[in-house]
Amino acid sequence: MTVAQFIAKQTRLGKRYAKGVLRRGEVFLNESRITDGSKDLGKFDQLKVAGKIIQSHVPRYLLLHKPVGILSANSDPTHRTVVDLIREPWARELHIAGRLDRATTGLVILTNDSTFSESLTQPEHKVPKTYHVDTEHSITGEAIAAFRGGMSFAKEKIRTHPALVIQLSENSCRLTIFEGKHHQIKRMFLRFGIRVTKLHRESIGPYVLPSDLAAGDYITFAKPLPK
Repeated sequence: MTVAQFIAKQTRLGKRYAKGVLRRGEVFLNESRITDGSKDLGKFDQLKVAGKIIQSHVPRYLLLHKPVGILSANSDPTHRTVVDLIREPWARELHIAGRLDRATTGLVILTNDSTFSESLTQPEHKVPKTYHVDTEHSITGEAIAAFRGGMSFAKEKIRTHPALVIQLSENSCRLTIFEGKHHQIKRMFLRFGIRVTKLHRESIGPYVLPSDLAAGDYITFAKPLPK
């Protein structure tokens, strides 16, 4: 939407009013006076008209350490959600960029910037997601080879991108995947009769969970990091 269109719609005073305030130099876009109403208005741009701010949306970006038992959702009638953990007046503006199931801990990114969240979650971007995995049974060489070669999932009709695997012990590894299908990691291990007992997400793309960030706490950052 252009600046002129937004002014006309938001003030409910129509196109003639929008043209008038632009012509008189009464419109400021991000603190700069403009007279050209054909400029596109971004959702995080500040727009002031005749001394009044009519749009001022601040982009929000958070890294949260999700504890066990917390639901990756904006709201739920029964369970506490990741948004319930955000102690900010604008918490309800946020949505989740990459969910975790209730039993999984670790990094969750929340934002009100849909372009940013889509850059992390759209399959074609193949954003790496790294997890620490603990298992009930030994992690076999056969399983590791299959993960590194890519696996077929009939339900989603996909073949996964080759995973990165670092074995840490007989029953633990660090695993990086590039998708994020429902219970994907647990399903990968179960194919070899190996049950996952603990799953913890350490990073999404360039975003790493700080080692000193306690479960249930979060930090904000001003803008997206370069990929």
